[in-house]
Amino acid sequence: MRFTSRHLTVGVIAASLVLALCDVLWLDTYRYAVASPDFFVYYLAAQLGSAHGWTVIYDPSIFLPAERAVVGRPLPYLNPPELAWLVLPLSWLPYAIAAWIWKAILAAAFIVAWSLAAPGRRSAKMLYGVTAVVLLPVFISFFFGQVSVLIVAVVAGSWWLIRRDQPWVAGLTLSLLILKPQLAFLVPPALLLAGFGRVFVSWLLGTAVLGAAALLMVGPSVFSHVARSLALIQGVPGPVQLSLERQFPLPIAVIGIAIVLLAAGAVVLRARGRDPSIPMAAALIAGILVSPYINFYDLSAVVLAGWLVLQTRPRRWGWLMLFGVYVAVYLAPVWPVLTVTALSLWLISLLTPWASTKAIDQPVTQAGAAAA
Repeated sequence: MRFTSRHLTVGVIAASLVLALCDVLWLDTYRYAVASPDFFVYYLAAQLGSAHGWTVIYDPSIFLPAERAVVGRPLPYLNPPELAWLVLPLSWLPYAIAAWIWKAILAAAFIVAWSLAAPGRRSAKMLYGVTAVVLLPVFISFFFGQVSVLIVAVVAGSWWLIRRDQPWVAGLTLSLLILKPQLAFLVPPALLLAGFGRVFVSWLLGTAVLGAAALLMVGPSVFSHVARSLALIQGVPGPVQLSLERQFPLPIAVIGIAIVLLAAGAVVLRARGRDPSIPMAAALIAGILVSPYINFYDLSAVVLAGWLVLQTRPRRWGWLMLFGVYVAVYLAPVWPVLTVTALSLWLISLLTPWASTKAIDQPVTQAGAAAA
């Protein structure tokens, strides 16, 4: 019997259905008193901020009692106020309705990221979307109402704009990373190192404006409030943290962080002046590994990194590496050290001849024209 692409499609769909069932079983292990607990934090911040001033959303003596009364465990608001402003219109609705609208927004953001960044056409592109949706961190992120999916869409949109020679708009789009900075904070400096200086300048200007507006609204007391909130939840059980700092003793973590940053810098320099796919993928992977606060459901960014790498048409052995990373990411809540190790090896592997010579040497303007 000859193995065909149709057999592969059927196999992938069958495996995805099995994973979807596992996802539902996993979801049942995360019990909260309210649906979409992360969105509730944004929702409550928008309500309290609009009613009492935006400083109070960071004050643990005001925010945490109101939040715990509904969620049942302390979840402080630690995002910039822009996220609460984004959710403000939904805070005028009953929570159940607002939560479903938010999930629809997240679904739309995922579709945007998929349509822009997932490689291939028709059936191949559809399979990439299906396998991404059933990946446990993506699944959990969606049901928790995590803003991570929006950040993935922001990075994908910026990548798409760069490939179409729109650096200034791409940089302004990247300034929306302020909604959750720790997820993709290395992307702008990676783009600067890769030769996309106009994107970096545009991002810096947009971020400066948004940052100034946030500080003006919340005041300097926000820093002491955040520190108090972090101290109060120290040791409280929560989602698995995936960074090197959280998974290894400090001396080993410091060495690991140095290696990751050096490897990411080398990968970016190797692709300097070419297509932005590999530099942005390397920045996403490295950011997850070195960020001090990354929940396992933030690994939805790994999906985008995988799509960007696939855009370079990797060699055959690269597909095996991607499959291994997929398995390790799915198992992140159980074996986080395996996940961190797999991501580290994936990043280092990008230093090797990962992509075809034609793809990796393609200038950004030509890449954009080819993808159009």
